[in-house]
Amino acid sequence: MGNQNGKNGVDKKHPFVRLKRKARLTYLKILRIDDPPERIARGAAIGVAMGVLPTFGLGTLFALAFAFVFRANKAASVLGSFIMNPVTTPFFWTASLVTGSLLTGNDYSAIYAKMKENGLLTGAGEASVVFIAGNLVISIASTLASYYIVRNAVIRHRKKKEEKRQRKLAGMK
Repeated sequence: MGNQNGKNGVDKKHPFVRLKRKARLTYLKILRIDDPPERIARGAAIGVAMGVLPTFGLGTLFALAFAFVFRANKAASVLGSFIMNPVTTPFFWTASLVTGSLLTGNDYSAIYAKMKENGLLTGAGEASVVFIAGNLVISIASTLASYYIVRNAVIRHRKKKEEKRQRKLAGMK
């Protein structure tokens, strides 16, 4: 059946290994999009915003719609929306609840305990206000960060690519 282990004996089929590989491929796809860096970054930022906001599975569709409206790169918006996945969802939801608790002055552990004790719907009203408040902050921060990270990464990638092309041309002379 063969060895399924890669470098250093790491199982290639482990979910985190696959996720890391998928993230790298997504990153490379974004870098290779043929569009101005600002337009690519705008698309990725829109995708991240729609991915982080609670769009209940419609984040990619919303990302495409907003990319069209704001003249952003549509492929980058779809790729950016993939930030929300089964591995990152608990992080973003927890961060949203904690941030919302800090903003509203509610104790997130008390809300969680109330929901656990009385059922999900009993504490959902209070929890949703806290969650949405925190999620807006997390979404805005993630959106702004992703714009500048993607824009600078695309510019850096293109600069390195051009330098490599120039060295190759200089070597041919």
